Amino acid sequence: MTTNTKQKAAGAINTNGLPTDTNGADFRTASVIEQASEGKATATQIAHLCIAGHAVHRIAEGGFLVSKYGMTHHAENFSALQAFARKLGVKQ
Repeated sequence: MTTNTKQKAAGAINTNGLPTDTNGADFRTASVIEQASEGKATATQIAHLCIAGHAVHRIAEGGFLVSKYGMTHHAENFSALQAFARKLGVKQ
């Protein structure tokens, strides 16, 4: 007598488990990997600003765009980003 052990239990739905595809375009670590190629100081400064509630975006032409509460600030390079963070009271 042979039994099939791969049958689902009665009433079981979607028992495939959690998705394990980490190569998709929307996998969450993609931005972390991109930041790792930047300097550690830049990634740390961006993280400190984000923890303080600011959104920081890297601009394609160079520089950074910092925004919060609908207000934005353009920092033309990393030293300008640091100076702006100091004005906001964000440490780093």
